[in-house]
Amino acid sequence: MTHALRLTPFMLLILGGLTLQQEECGTDDDDDTPAPDYGFWIGETGPTGPIDSGPYQYPFVCNTLDSNLGQPLIDNQEGVGSAVFPEVDGEVDFEAEPLGYSETCSIPTRVDYFYYETSDENFYRFDPEAPSPTMETVTIDGVDYPFLIRVETGTIDRFMYTIAIPAPFEESLDTPGDLDNSYWNRRLVYYLRGGVGIGHFQGEAMWHTGFSSIEREAFHELLKRGYAVTSASGLETGIHYNMNLAGELAGMVKKHFQETYGDPLYTIGIGGSGGAVQQYMFAQNRPGLLDAGIPLYSYPDMVTQTIPIGDCNLLEQYFLEEVDLKGDASPWATWSNRRWIEGMNASDTVINQIWGTPGSTECIEGWWFAEPLVLNPRVTDPDLVDMMNLYLFPHSEISSIRWTHFNDLENIYGTDIQGYAPIPFDNEGVQYGLQALLDGTIGVEQFLEINSCVGSWVDQQDYVAMDIENDPFDSRNMNRDPQACREGVPAPRASGDIGAMNDAYTSGHVFVGDIDIPMIDLRPYLEPELNMHNTRQSFAVRQRMLNYDGDASNLVIWFTGSEDDIVDRTIMAVDVLDDYLLSGERPEGFVDRCFDADGNEIAAGETVWSGILDDDAPGPCTQAYPIYSSSRMVSGAPIEGDLFKCALKPIDTALTDGTYGSITFDEQQESWLRAIFPTGVCDYSLPDQGKP
Repeated sequence: MTHALRLTPFMLLILGGLTLQQEECGTDDDDDTPAPDYGFWIGETGPTGPIDSGPYQYPFVCNTLDSNLGQPLIDNQEGVGSAVFPEVDGEVDFEAEPLGYSETCSIPTRVDYFYYETSDENFYRFDPEAPSPTMETVTIDGVDYPFLIRVETGTIDRFMYTIAIPAPFEESLDTPGDLDNSYWNRRLVYYLRGGVGIGHFQGEAMWHTGFSSIEREAFHELLKRGYAVTSASGLETGIHYNMNLAGELAGMVKKHFQETYGDPLYTIGIGGSGGAVQQYMFAQNRPGLLDAGIPLYSYPDMVTQTIPIGDCNLLEQYFLEEVDLKGDASPWATWSNRRWIEGMNASDTVINQIWGTPGSTECIEGWWFAEPLVLNPRVTDPDLVDMMNLYLFPHSEISSIRWTHFNDLENIYGTDIQGYAPIPFDNEGVQYGLQALLDGTIGVEQFLEINSCVGSWVDQQDYVAMDIENDPFDSRNMNRDPQACREGVPAPRASGDIGAMNDAYTSGHVFVGDIDIPMIDLRPYLEPELNMHNTRQSFAVRQRMLNYDGDASNLVIWFTGSEDDIVDRTIMAVDVLDDYLLSGERPEGFVDRCFDADGNEIAAGETVWSGILDDDAPGPCTQAYPIYSSSRMVSGAPIEGDLFKCALKPIDTALTDGTYGSITFDEQQESWLRAIFPTGVCDYSLPDQGKP
């Protein structure tokens, strides 16, 4: 089978037991370091941190210029950080000798005003000398006023924050006490962005670089209702996935908000994908920061997503080889059959993003690039490297970066003598396709061959750079011999680093279900698109909460049939939580629900999702929006998806305890099974062996 490869650009994916119970602002009461001063204002700079999130990451690129906020302030002449250059006629002269360097990426605090343009439904900076004739107005007490938003921008903890509040333009900015906050309804929304990033840069300030269409719509409605909306560039997981750093930053920004504008009646988190992860992490690790949340397109955390993500390319490489060997005679030539093994959805009609032909899987459409992005230390972001060169970071420092999620958090996971962080990925004992074997959709020989050939990933120091064009699934970094594994010599499996697993838990990067604030987990149904934001994640969150203390009553799950409806459902969720937080009682609307593509309610109530986490008959929402599973669930793991390393049981036990149902193995097959699993197979009745 031949393929015409269609290249895609380097991308950040749009998509973290024991927890850190830290104070809301992230201060350490046992530390003699003076508390940060949060009472700064225009022209002054915010506190730089860090407080309790570990040392500064370095190299680290300042992006204030990219955010249209000018170059950062010089804070050293020792060559530490981003170079700051002379400016000629308002343009930065990158060819000149630098004036100095900025390690903290600080800028003076500033205030700008923005308006909403009705002609294209977007926000723009307000120019009082040339106001737009089509700017939107608001009516207050029967009088029309320009709909203006005051946006404070500055830096805290090395990241740029913004605070947006509806306000009149003609007000004094001399001190915070002189501001006219009469348009503010005393409610605060913490907006959190998603993505998968691996650090080393500051990101961009939201109001000064634009919004997504969903953000424009949601912010427009929230601000017109009088809400304040705050965020920060470091509260975007496309910048980094260090939940300790994000929690510290979020606490510091909120402290500044309280110092400057007063205590809000409540704070609601809103954000999708990684922005949803941050809400679950903050609610668990930093109680008091948020009073409620609306996680959109959610995952429980990021680090446990690497468990099935690490399987995807291993399995897709096997399927690719099988189709090349056997053509249409291979069951894997029918793309939808791959869900038998991968668990996630697959389609015979969705256009494959690698080859541009019909047929694909969620493993490809959602997670194809996630494995190298998260696990391959040789996969760099070329744009970020270009920025490091532009801002004169030494080449030796750039080349020393190990580009993985785990090295991004090396102050948590540690490193070996070569500078590589340990990796928790583990597939020892995992019986890929076990449920398909039990269901009869694959035979014993297929089951054994899959498990013999799936293999694992090489050690960090042995990785080579990804070759997308010639090796799309990164097979050069797999521990497997594609010929020998089919002839009875199994590819070795990975035994993940137990210390890294322990550190993920103890650092608060695993969501264990310990939250006590109301959450409305809301998502559009995207399974037909093979989108990475799959439906089982909402129920994984609920099951983790049930596992923690048996109570998930503070979480409700809403699905809608279209992304076009997501803003309307988000505003509906805001209204429900407003009732909840102001009354202190659970309102009627705080209940499981699902909606069709036009926003019409299909069903609501306690049983609408029956049949997913219980053995009851499927509820109306379960029937309307079928969920899929994962490669680990097909192997027998539970839906919560937080098991790094399974306990093992001997093959002799598995052959007699019902693991294989009525399936029998002949002598040769049993010998192959024992060769594949020399240490035994997973016993999912026992807890995660990676949990401290």
